Amino acid sequence: MLILSVFPVIGLFSSPAWSESPAPSVHWGGTAFPDQYSTVTTGLTLNRFTPIDGLGNRYDSTVGNTLGFNLITLSWTQHWGGIFEGWSTNLTTGVSPTSDEPSQFFQNEVIHQLRQLPSVPTVAPRKETDVMIDGSVTRWFPLFQPKVMFVGGGFSVGTIYQQGFLRAGIRRLQISPTFYSGDWGDVSVRASTLGRISYQDNGAVLHAVRQTAGLVQPAIAFGQYRRNSKGETIPTWEVEFAVMWDSGIFVNTLGQSQEMFAWSLALSGGPLRLETWNDSMGKLAERDYGPTYGASLTLDLLRVWGYMDGTASDAPPAAAAP
Repeated sequence: MLILSVFPVIGLFSSPAWSESPAPSVHWGGTAFPDQYSTVTTGLTLNRFTPIDGLGNRYDSTVGNTLGFNLITLSWTQHWGGIFEGWSTNLTTGVSPTSDEPSQFFQNEVIHQLRQLPSVPTVAPRKETDVMIDGSVTRWFPLFQPKVMFVGGGFSVGTIYQQGFLRAGIRRLQISPTFYSGDWGDVSVRASTLGRISYQDNGAVLHAVRQTAGLVQPAIAFGQYRRNSKGETIPTWEVEFAVMWDSGIFVNTLGQSQEMFAWSLALSGGPLRLETWNDSMGKLAERDYGPTYGASLTLDLLRVWGYMDGTASDAPPAAAAP
């Protein structure tokens, strides 16, 4: 009943809450899809690395200390018109007072308590201020609906690592019949997939990274979708589950990279989006082998402002006359 009571509130903010993930979320397990619509979002993104698991096993990499990135982010995606119709750009910045908390609390007192796993010890946690800046350019193509196929590239620079990447894929392609149609749109199942290749260089935090990496990320979503004034389909609310294979950016002392498998679960309603990710895929019934997990909570300021001044292009339907 509590979940059902939330949906009317979600309906008051029927706009997408997505934003591009700041580095290093993409290699920690977070979703890495480009934004389909113009957004200005802010929020908090946590990414934690633990070199030792709850049973004392050490992860085979050159990173020997605990990393708790607490990125306060601002992300701007613009879908352009005119001669640049079909193109979008993104700029994301994140500043992190890196420390053991609050990610240690969520890992040991929440996640591992719920799953009845042993606590993960902290090893010489990094206590610095870290900064990452990400940018991308994306070309969109229609596939039964506007802006479904995409291809593009971008960069990440900052204290953690440096990176350039290319990516291509499909975003929110409807793969089911419409289960229900109402004022807030059509309920259906959507599929996404992403292929990404990147070139990395070392940073102040990660002193030894694999030079090239490949990543594949399919996702499945269930939600309610409606058209805005531009004819674009956006989610009123959505639940999305993604899995990821990454050839890895972490290397051991011999220079060998460590493959990673991760899952991600995202819940969105209007301007709010909550996502969590973990590299425990394949071992969910056993224990979390580490070393990475993360979470993010973001708010779409552009949509909130649009509702406040009445200019939102995807405003809620007007109330029926008495």
